[in-house]
Amino acid sequence: MSSDPQRVVFLGAGAIGAGVGGLLWAAGVDVLLIARGAHGHALTHEGLDLRSAGGPRRLRVPVGTVEDVRPGDLVVLATMGHDTAAAVATLPPDVPLVSFQNGLAPLEELEGREVIAGMLYVPAERRAGVVVLAGSPQPGAIFLGRWPRGAVGPEAWFADALTRAGFRAEVFADIAPWIRAKCLTNLGGIHVALCDAPPMDLVDATVEEARAVFRAQGVDVIPDDVFDARIGPMEVVAVDGLPRVGGSTRHALARGDRLETEWLHGYFVRLGERLGVPTPLNAALVALAAQATAERWAPGCLSAEELRDRLAHCQGGSAGRPGRGPNA
Repeated sequence: MSSDPQRVVFLGAGAIGAGVGGLLWAAGVDVLLIARGAHGHALTHEGLDLRSAGGPRRLRVPVGTVEDVRPGDLVVLATMGHDTAAAVATLPPDVPLVSFQNGLAPLEELEGREVIAGMLYVPAERRAGVVVLAGSPQPGAIFLGRWPRGAVGPEAWFADALTRAGFRAEVFADIAPWIRAKCLTNLGGIHVALCDAPPMDLVDATVEEARAVFRAQGVDVIPDDVFDARIGPMEVVAVDGLPRVGGSTRHALARGDRLETEWLHGYFVRLGERLGVPTPLNAALVALAAQATAERWAPGCLSAEELRDRLAHCQGGSAGRPGRGPNA
């Protein structure tokens, strides 16, 4: 883009899209939200009910459709990873894109387009008709950079707008190591979705499989201590007296939505196969998440021992076979 964007359009304005978009709009940025279903209807007719540590706000952020995207817009993809191809297919081919999505698979899906990758550490939640931002004292950290490296143009403008909206925002010439580090933090999501107190050795083993894949690939990953220091200090607090339990995967399971596990963990399974790195635990989690989705399991329905047993069962060769639901 040769000039600053005239408007920021959030395609897939769920918890992240509506939350970040709402704060940008409140900070004076021209914003358009695009959402569907009951959530989109509520945004259109009732406005955005945004809750945070600072209290509730009702924001009348403009809401539209993909047909409203126009030259000069910066489009932020805030859809689930598996919806990337369908979302992009509806957009003009030359519109600049920012990916606010989890994992590395969506960025591969966007190959060939001019893309700004966003590393988001923003604890957000979509409740019935409400969007919650639980980070304090800042709502979160958002790091930007052209994928896989370099500059597109509007990153500095967007980072400045996000800073004015209250976020910790930075631009990096090499964003990929930050995206990879954030991807590792997402790998505990399915554990917490299925079990209120998952065994940490299982979570650690899941992450270590992914680290082994990155090592075999020969790519850089931001160390944990550097990552934590750069995004903080930030605390996840209770909003409206309700603590935030789990992340986007647990919330998607509660709504009966398709889970991103196949995109998050499946990425390492597929890459591990190509590089000769075994990832049995990640593969088992993909299979278990598929079963949980198909059978509409409730969040936290497995005990720690049940989760351990089921993952061992999947790794034993039964992945993908229909099994009994929890407590059957």
